[in-house]
Amino acid sequence: MTVALGDGAGVLGRCPDGTAVCAALATAARAVGGIRLVLGWLPVPAEGLDVEAFAEVVFLMPGGVARRLLAAPNTRFVPARLSAWAALLAGPLRPDVLITRLAEHDGALHFGTEVSYQQDLVAAGVPVWAFVDHRAPVASAEPPLHRDQVRVLGETGTGPAHHRREPEAVHEQLADAVLRFVPAGARLQYGPGPLGAALMRRTTVPLRIDSGLLTDAVVDLDRRGLLLENPSGTYLLGTDDLYDWARGRPVLRGVAHTHDLTRLSRGAPFIAVNTAVEIDPAGQVNVEGQHDKVIGGIGGHPDFCAAAAMHPRGLSIIAVPSASNGRSPLVERLSRPASTPASDIDVIVTESGHADLRAADWPLRHKLIAELFGI
Repeated sequence: MTVALGDGAGVLGRCPDGTAVCAALATAARAVGGIRLVLGWLPVPAEGLDVEAFAEVVFLMPGGVARRLLAAPNTRFVPARLSAWAALLAGPLRPDVLITRLAEHDGALHFGTEVSYQQDLVAAGVPVWAFVDHRAPVASAEPPLHRDQVRVLGETGTGPAHHRREPEAVHEQLADAVLRFVPAGARLQYGPGPLGAALMRRTTVPLRIDSGLLTDAVVDLDRRGLLLENPSGTYLLGTDDLYDWARGRPVLRGVAHTHDLTRLSRGAPFIAVNTAVEIDPAGQVNVEGQHDKVIGGIGGHPDFCAAAAMHPRGLSIIAVPSASNGRSPLVERLSRPASTPASDIDVIVTESGHADLRAADWPLRHKLIAELFGI
């Protein structure tokens, strides 16, 4: 049997009697034997999750909490872009059941702080075993789940996890360098991390947010009167400020919508702002880690970069400090496979300047990147 576990800030916590749901799942898996567990993105711990209780644990996103869990011999991760998760979960990793947290509104059950790949599983007819959390916001723009597909196992009142990272001076410098390329009214995508908060705080023009992740930074933008329309994302991750703001707003959709390259590459200008662990002299990007050290996963990085590069008025931007912990992100050769090809990177930005790679041939790309990093 294969079990998929709901991910994101809404990963299952404790029941009212104090039972940790993930610990109970692990206990049951150990007793039954032969259970495979599939996990998406875990930015916060899944309390009591003993991965060695399962025959196999497959991660689709190895960053965050997964980095520690991947030390177990029965764990592995699949290097797949987020837009490909649906195909994996419909084929070789198709689960027999999804165990997740749901929110209830007017008698209907909805996904709460994340829709993610779960919507694809529901559309494919995978049964849902759910714990209803009355503290979780209903922020999904997707239809409510059909009651016949859901088996409610119990309740949990812990609410979604909290997570917020404040930007530092270098992120504010990067934000200022990036925002010169972002026109008023554009759709902006930003990745996890403090750069997104810096971008929202320092912009002076109204923006649309079309991203994989929505954070407290969106609330800040709205309060300044600079948020155009409801934003779009598939995960919420922040504090009660975000969750209270999102309650009742149709801002979350499944990955099939949020990471659809055809949709993203049309309409209002689409500006994707992402980062990198390593960049090679041609502009290939690695976001997974350094050598054997896993830092993050591929996620939506190649999806958003490709869509922005395809858009006739879009822009794919990689924003990185010129050095981090005394180390430059520019390396002679990537230490892990390329997460995003050079052809999908338009501009590289540091706190001290930028390299516009559009229309550059390979020799010129090498020259521009080397000059940006002072080589």
